[in-house]
Amino acid sequence: MRLEMGTFPVTDIVWGDRTRWQDGVLEVGRDDILDEIRMDPRIATVELELARPGESVRIWPVRDVVEPRIKVEGPGVIYPGICGRSITTVGEGRTHRLSGMGVVEVSETPWHEAGGDHLFVFLDMSGPWGDIMPHSSLLNLCVVVEPDPALGVNARNDAVHQAVLTVSDRVAAATKDLEPPEREVFELTEVDPSLPKVVYILCLHSPQAMSGSPDTFCTSTYGLTQLTPPWLFHPNEILDGAITGPYRTAFAMSWNMANNPVLLDLYRRHGVDFNFLGVIATRTEWTTQHEKEMTANQTAKVARMLGAQGAMVTWDAGGNEFIEVIRTVQACEKVGIKTVFLTSEDDPTGSAPTMLEPVPEADAIVSTSFFRADLLGLDPLPPVDRVIGNPEKISGRLRDHFVPTAGPLPAPQRYDDHYGFGRLSSVEY
Repeated sequence: MRLEMGTFPVTDIVWGDRTRWQDGVLEVGRDDILDEIRMDPRIATVELELARPGESVRIWPVRDVVEPRIKVEGPGVIYPGICGRSITTVGEGRTHRLSGMGVVEVSETPWHEAGGDHLFVFLDMSGPWGDIMPHSSLLNLCVVVEPDPALGVNARNDAVHQAVLTVSDRVAAATKDLEPPEREVFELTEVDPSLPKVVYILCLHSPQAMSGSPDTFCTSTYGLTQLTPPWLFHPNEILDGAITGPYRTAFAMSWNMANNPVLLDLYRRHGVDFNFLGVIATRTEWTTQHEKEMTANQTAKVARMLGAQGAMVTWDAGGNEFIEVIRTVQACEKVGIKTVFLTSEDDPTGSAPTMLEPVPEADAIVSTSFFRADLLGLDPLPPVDRVIGNPEKISGRLRDHFVPTAGPLPAPQRYDDHYGFGRLSSVEY
C-alpha cells in the first residue's frame, strides 16, 4: 500500500464568502457551512467560532479535535465507517491534510446514558494548561453544536459528530484541486533483511463494557467501537483515519491519532533502524481476567506470526484497561518479543505502585509523567477573557456543582499523554 500525503500548512483562518486555501490562509465560508449543517433536522443549534494560539480563550466542553483531511486519489473516504461513512479500506492513493489547525467538537452530548464516561475535557489556548496541550498551538475552528434533546443518545452523538465531519470535509475539500506545497510518501517497502522486525501494538479503549452497548460513540475502528479481537492494520490506514473518534482525555482525540508521533517515528525509521511490520490494534476494558489474558495472548500471537522481534506498546485510557495492556507486554516478552511500553504513571504517593499491576517482564518503560493532573502543580488555572461553549462548567470531584467557565479552575483530573506529544516525564529518585 502506497500513500502520498500532501500537506497544506494553515497559518491563519479568516471568515469569507467562500471556503478556499491560498498561501497558508484558510478562508472559511461560514454561512454556507452552517446552512449545510442546519439541513440536518437533528441539529438544534450550531455556531462556528475561532480560537487562536496565545489568546485568553477557554473551550468547554470538548469532545473531539479533528484534523481536516480528504482523499484525492485512491479508494474510500477519510475517517471511514464513523457516522455511516463508507467502510472501504483506506490507505492508498493520495490524501491532502490541513496542518496547523483543528476542527473542535464542542458539545454537552454524553457518549452514553449508563454513566461513568463523563465529559470533563477543556482546552486553554494559553496559560499553564495550554502550554502542555498540543491543541493550543493549533488554529482551532470550533463547532459549537447541540442536537435535539428529545433524540436518543446514539442519534445525538451521530448528529454532533456528523456536523464536525461536515466542517472538516468542507475545509479540506478546498485543497482538492491544488498542488500541495509539501509531500511525503508512506510505504512499507522491502528493506535489509538483517534489520530487526518491529510491530506497533496500539491498545484502544472500548466503551462496550461500561455502556452495555456495542455501538456507543467512542474511539472507533472503521466505525466500530465494541470489544473485538486484535486487528492488524497497515499504518497507512491509520493515517487515513481508520482509527478515529475521541475518548475522555485531551490526548485521546482524532487529531492525536492522525498525528501520533509514535506511529510516524516508527514509519520514518522503516528501512533505516528496523523493519516496521504494521500496527496491531487491540481493545481494552474486557470484564473478566479470562478475557483480559486471552486478548493479551492473542495480540502476542499475531505479533509473533508477523515475525516481530520487538514491539512498541501504547494505550489510551486508565484503570482496569491497564491489566490487558500490561499482560500484553508480558505475553510478548514470554514469546521472545522485546517490548517498550510508553505510559503515564499513577499516583506515586503512599505505598501504592505507580502502575496498577507491575510485572517483571515490563522492564523497558518510557514515562510521560503523571496520570493525575493535580500532581503537575498547575493549580489554579488562571481566568480567561473569552469562553467558547458553555459559560458554566461542572466542577468538583463529585461533579456536584457549577462554576463560571471563565474563572479560575482546577486543572482537569487527568493528564494522559498517550503518545509522547509533550516533554513531561517522571524520574525515579
